[in-house]
Amino acid sequence: MSLPISIPLLLAATAVLAEIDMNFIKYPESVTAPVGDSVTFECEVDVPAEKLIWRTRPVDGPEGIWEKVVTGKEKSTEVSSRLAVEVKDNTQTAFYQCVVLYGSVILVSVPAKLSVASLDLSKNSLEKRVITAPLHNTVVLHCKQPLSDPPADLTWWKESTKGSKKPIETPHGVLVIHNTSLSDSGTYGCKATNKLSLKAADLPEKTVLKIQRDDTGEVRFVESEDYVGVKDNDVLTMPVKPRGTLRLYCGAVGVPPPKITWTREGRTPLPKRHDHAILNIANFTAADEGIYSCSANGIRRSWKVVVLQPPRWEGVAANANDTEGKGVSISCGNAVGYPQPEVYWVLNGERVSTGTGVTATDSDLNIEHLEKKHAGIVQCFACNKLGCSFLAAMLTVVPLQISDQDYSMETPKTLQSSSQLPKRHNRKNSRKQKVVPVMVPPSRPNVTRLSDQSVMLSWTQPREGLPILFFKVQYKEATNTSKEWNTLTQEIPPHIHSYEVDGLTPDKYYRFRIAAVYSNQDNNQGRSSTRFFLQSGEYKGPSAPVLTKVEATSPHSLQSDWTWSRGDGAETEGFYLCVRAVSSAGAYECVRAPASARSLELHHFSPDTQYELKLRAYTLQAPSEFSAIKVAKTQKLSNAPTSTSPAPVSEAGATGAGGAGGAGVALGAALGAGGVLVAALFAALMCRRARRLPKHKENASSLEGGGANAYIPAKVPITITSNPMHSEGSDPGVEMSFLHNNNTGNNDDTLTHSRKNGPAPRQYV
Repeated sequence: MSLPISIPLLLAATAVLAEIDMNFIKYPESVTAPVGDSVTFECEVDVPAEKLIWRTRPVDGPEGIWEKVVTGKEKSTEVSSRLAVEVKDNTQTAFYQCVVLYGSVILVSVPAKLSVASLDLSKNSLEKRVITAPLHNTVVLHCKQPLSDPPADLTWWKESTKGSKKPIETPHGVLVIHNTSLSDSGTYGCKATNKLSLKAADLPEKTVLKIQRDDTGEVRFVESEDYVGVKDNDVLTMPVKPRGTLRLYCGAVGVPPPKITWTREGRTPLPKRHDHAILNIANFTAADEGIYSCSANGIRRSWKVVVLQPPRWEGVAANANDTEGKGVSISCGNAVGYPQPEVYWVLNGERVSTGTGVTATDSDLNIEHLEKKHAGIVQCFACNKLGCSFLAAMLTVVPLQISDQDYSMETPKTLQSSSQLPKRHNRKNSRKQKVVPVMVPPSRPNVTRLSDQSVMLSWTQPREGLPILFFKVQYKEATNTSKEWNTLTQEIPPHIHSYEVDGLTPDKYYRFRIAAVYSNQDNNQGRSSTRFFLQSGEYKGPSAPVLTKVEATSPHSLQSDWTWSRGDGAETEGFYLCVRAVSSAGAYECVRAPASARSLELHHFSPDTQYELKLRAYTLQAPSEFSAIKVAKTQKLSNAPTSTSPAPVSEAGATGAGGAGGAGVALGAALGAGGVLVAALFAALMCRRARRLPKHKENASSLEGGGANAYIPAKVPITITSNPMHSEGSDPGVEMSFLHNNNTGNNDDTLTHSRKNGPAPRQYV
């Protein structure tokens, strides 16, 4: 026996998204509607998305196979969407789901079920049962509920001697005949009515009731258990709606009429809140659940009474951050509800298929070997017939750092296309063909919010191609009318891959991109970011880290160590380590570290110079407070070399602290006294070239150092075109990086730490 559910269907659409700061304000709700009605689903999020779309799948179709809804009746903005569905004769009962896209990161709502009101008697049999009962007893009769959505209302009728059907008042769909008499004998049946479609039909089964004067007198139940409840693992069960009314009917007869008592859990009889043969308990809650029994002169019938519960999760899904190739486990706790919820997992909007290396239980998702494709939002769904609930967490994958062996000393700084490769049969032409250096552009920048007016950009730079002199940041409002890019004046050194952009207007969409200026005095722009909405308001950021130690490891390097604990803050997505020279009043320059990092070594400093460093954690929506500032001094340079070993050089190719004089000494030692004149002429020529270089801006980065080791960027114009991004339409990605790369032509002895350990790790979220 199924239990009627109110319309619209009682729905559990609980979504816990605190870990990723994205929440559904509105979500689609399940509903049953008749043909001819129009149903509107709504979806709204608190963090504006790049796009909101709808998808659907038939209830009896394969799970996880969705189709995008294209009806022309959707109305969407960046934060909300409405979908209108006309219910027609051919409309199938189906699920509808809202899909929210934040670049390549995807979040989905609970699925809502649109049921077409229907009444189906095909599963009801033509059974004709015969029931006998003695005089002066209470007889209780049930009909078997047909397939109906919503559940049908049942009424009883009795067939007259002329064949007509006389309706009987049965408010709860159960026929109760008190103090039976011979006139109660006859043929009975039920009528089912769907109150939405207004369709009604008589059920095919009939009941013949015979009231006997000379009954055997044996105490018995007149109906079998399959009429008076539902079987759950062979246990007679009666589900009750939350705060609903429990109604149990004993149905025992005998001669004389048996004495009926009701008990719970086999204890003392229940208070007299019920009819002799009927138990009624209103406002039923989970505290009332248990085993209820009807006893009649030595026979007993028991029901397990449970409250229908929409699904919910007991636990929290925490964000996960680990390295490519390692294993990770995401836990959601326990899914509770009645009926027992079915659990499944979703990654970036797609149902997770278990198989090689991926296992899932009702509480945990385990991935043995992380790949970049696993990065994104993980959702655990728990669903039963009352609705769905989910938890969500961000899974961040840090790709493996490439080891020294993966790059040889002769890693080329140029690239060749297939058309530039020489043909084997034409050696003459191949010898004449020139290899053209390539201006490899920076990556698409990742954008994180710092405040209502500022964001932090971070990017990566491939090692191939021409050396880079400096970067420039460009941005524009992401509107249909905005075409011109704004270029910031700051020239960012080639080893810095993060930059704070302030002075923005809150509650607007922006795009950002990075332009690089190369050693050939030309420039190239990287792909622009996905549309970023600078949301105003207060967001809960992570707890501030503690910068425990900063020490010099060389004349050009500083090592920083820190600790961090979550406390009552949000889960961090990473850290920004910011630095400037103590003698400078300029802005700090920042590099990014992943959430798992607790130390970082920075390079490109000037020797024997004091620097101040501070650290902050961040999420996609808010940073933490800065740590306390620590000051450290780089080591002094050792005496100038007297051998032919080259002095340290910067990424721009400038000489080390020894300057041209150091090189002259080495050159003189190599050439002898007769070569002094040649060395002097060479030094004079180098000094003359140095005087031709333009002076650096007063507000240049303090990390550029100054002095003989300072990097002095050349001033060259950046060409801004109205539509320079030929690939902006490609699939969006959210890319995170933290260590700088070395793009210069230095020899291997002067490579920075990050160059020798391969390219900087990147986080994909």
